Amino acid sequence: MDIKKVYAVYFSPTGTTEKTAIAIAEGAVIPYEKFNLTTREARRNFKHSFKKNELAIIGLPVYGGRLPKNLDDFFSGLHGNATPAIALVLYGNREYEDALIELKLILEERRFKVIAGAAFIGEHTFSKKIATGRPDAGDLAIANDFGKTIVKNINKMMQSTLHVKGNYPFKVEGFDPAKPRYLTASANIITMDNCTSCGLCAEDCPWGAIDTNDFKTIDSLKCFRCFQCIKNCPVNAKAVKDEQFFNLLTEFEMRLNARRCEPELFPAE
Repeated sequence: MDIKKVYAVYFSPTGTTEKTAIAIAEGAVIPYEKFNLTTREARRNFKHSFKKNELAIIGLPVYGGRLPKNLDDFFSGLHGNATPAIALVLYGNREYEDALIELKLILEERRFKVIAGAAFIGEHTFSKKIATGRPDAGDLAIANDFGKTIVKNINKMMQSTLHVKGNYPFKVEGFDPAKPRYLTASANIITMDNCTSCGLCAEDCPWGAIDTNDFKTIDSLKCFRCFQCIKNCPVNAKAVKDEQFFNLLTEFEMRLNARRCEPELFPAE
């Protein structure tokens, strides 16, 4: 099989999944195209049928050991045709638990032939002190080499069986914004008085949690605490101010920084 084109398809509120998916695509040294399905508008209109001689890299972040909930519209537009695929997840130096196997199973349901899986590390949503700057140059070099390896061994991998880490039935529930716990229970985003009502936050919110008529109003039952609005606000008007959050965050940072997680690669063998 000769791969004619590579697609990097990703959901990436803070850019870490995007960087890694593109690094893998560039490593394949084949013309590639990006589908950034982070915004609801992008997902609403997206539909693509992937061919047998194409390679799809599908990437999402991990929330509480699982894929993000409420993203049926991400997958509904993906249509495989025994298309070789790489399942990619990004996590914030804690654990990815059942997320990778969950992604593999969903892609198989969408008629992809998942020939490889990968779990990479991205700077944690809650703190720049956790996995700072990751994926870093070393991570991206590994991703790039992984892309080269996949294309080089594509024929063998198409005939092989893929095994990835994780549990099925799933053992963890993942993060549910309607049932926040521990750190996320106090990670409620507020809008400060210096908000200029530019609307960028509502336009870009992956979850539609920010009111499009009143940009200061955030629906906590929809908000996944990805902090995209905090990081992207041009006047820094979005923030978490809960003292309990910062008290818990200090312990959380110490625990997660006790080790450096490294990328895990799972080629079909």
